Amino acid sequence: MTKSSTKKNTTNSNSVMADLLSKHDAEQQKISRNQEVEGEIIAILDSEIILDLHGKAEGTLPKRDLPSDQAKSLKVGDKLMAFVLLTENESGQVLLTSNRNPKIGSAGTKFRKFEEAMKANQALVGRALEVNKGGLIVEVNGLRGFLPSSQVALSQASDLDQMVGKDVTVSVIEVDAAQNRLILTQRLNLSDQVKASLTKLKVGETVEGTIAAVLAFGVFVSIPLHEGEGAIEGLVHVSEVSWEKVEDPNTLFKVGQKVSAKVISIDHETGRVNLSIRQLSKDPFEELASKYQADDVVKATVTKINANGVFMSLGEGESKVEGVIYTAKLDPSITYQVDQTVTVLVDTVEVNKRRVSLAPLITSTKGLIYK
Repeated sequence: MTKSSTKKNTTNSNSVMADLLSKHDAEQQKISRNQEVEGEIIAILDSEIILDLHGKAEGTLPKRDLPSDQAKSLKVGDKLMAFVLLTENESGQVLLTSNRNPKIGSAGTKFRKFEEAMKANQALVGRALEVNKGGLIVEVNGLRGFLPSSQVALSQASDLDQMVGKDVTVSVIEVDAAQNRLILTQRLNLSDQVKASLTKLKVGETVEGTIAAVLAFGVFVSIPLHEGEGAIEGLVHVSEVSWEKVEDPNTLFKVGQKVSAKVISIDHETGRVNLSIRQLSKDPFEELASKYQADDVVKATVTKINANGVFMSLGEGESKVEGVIYTAKLDPSITYQVDQTVTVLVDTVEVNKRRVSLAPLITSTKGLIYK
């Protein structure tokens, strides 16, 4: 295979880019609980399936939610419909289920009181047992529930270990008896003052605030209100800190630092205000990627290899962009190694994923069949 002799003209390429940008903008809508979503499978693990929700977020669907025959037949690239159970777990993923209204099975009796507490917005007292990945295991009325780090009170979120063995006041935000899941929060019982303050915030507006805590999953910002009305908390998730991937927010921010952020969503039930720092600036990827067109032959350096494909770096310095040859497009006769420089073919520019989809450049005609 060589570079196409019928390369798309500039007008057509610009049209494709405009369509991609338009689609990207339309998909930046808030994902809400109980919403039906479609996702593309990007990984199949032992107990769960990871879905790309059209660039909005990454979702995780337990395999046990699906009939065993269906789960076994799925492959990377397949599309699945699911419903949102929780808009964000401790890893920043969307929790999904295949059932809009999960039935309460034999475990229903012991979970029923938590359903009633959730409906009544009732506060419960539990005992923090241990720190788990991304949060705390809390025992409430004989049942173990999960309190994600993002749902811990700000005054305690920076040191979860000091909560172990102590009583904590929580509320229920998710109950799923069929999956033995109980999700808790310390952020649900809002004062009338906070509720009134939330109504004054508008999605899309820019706010000024002070960093109150810097954690692995993001940055908490204290947003001052009108004089005498105190402040409310907002969270800049680590994915919204910068257009580039940030491994540790502590390298960029410190407590007491003044920041500007854009309000991207407000949950009036939980008092959760989601903010974005990166959306206050234009995504540099759009300009960098504009120089790549379908069928271009380019040099790339392999950066990592996993079940999703071979990831590569295109360009140099500040002009670098991520490229990937997805597993389905890999040629079994070609092997790759990290740091290897290879020649590849541009397939498409994936603006929503901020990467360039690539394909192997086949230079040999051996084995090809012509008709």
